[in-house]
Amino acid sequence: MIARPHILFIDGLPGSGKSMAAKAVGGHIHNSRVFAEITPNHPLLVGTPDPVGAGFADIHETHSADSFAAAALRKLESFLETAGGDVLHVFESHPIQSTVRVLFQLDAPRMTILHFWSDLQERLGYVQARLIYFRENNPLEAISEIARKRDPTWKSYLIELTQRSPWMQSRALSGLEGVDQMLVEYANLVDQLVDLWRYPILKLSARPESYEQRTDALTKWVAASVTSSRP
Repeated sequence: MIARPHILFIDGLPGSGKSMAAKAVGGHIHNSRVFAEITPNHPLLVGTPDPVGAGFADIHETHSADSFAAAALRKLESFLETAGGDVLHVFESHPIQSTVRVLFQLDAPRMTILHFWSDLQERLGYVQARLIYFRENNPLEAISEIARKRDPTWKSYLIELTQRSPWMQSRALSGLEGVDQMLVEYANLVDQLVDLWRYPILKLSARPESYEQRTDALTKWVAASVTSSRP
């Protein structure tokens, strides 16, 4: 019997601690491979990330929403064809931040995004896929907190990224006001998609009282899941 690939997605809004969680899982689980959002030659990304992240500010110059969705699904299919079943493949900021968020940027109709989300999960049907999602109850407060903590250039990067997007341009929005509106609508969409996830999922707070306790909870959940599914 051929072992099915083990896939773990760790996702949430910017600044929710996805990278930290992915590193913790990689250090805790034997035979795991972590793909950060800016990993060179990332097997699932459609396009090349910039030094800050997979913003893809210019993706609309090469892709429509439909062509991007098709390319993302092809990337997933290609990876799953060669992914070994003896390794836990950990993807940080995927499939929401690196795919759904880009479709949202491209101003894809909600039904297009829902259809993509369904197609993606169908392709995961024969693998052992899990999702850790960091839920944010107040995205505007969270993004303000992140902006205070990070280098000032990050805020400028965020504004530039969003205001060049078809979503922002089609609504004649710009600046921080446009960023805030875009973030709220995106966060609501993501919460809806997470509720439609068909496979094992662990939902945790994006801003917990104790990050150490959150890390402990998620690594134990992953370890138990992997152990129970391996022969």
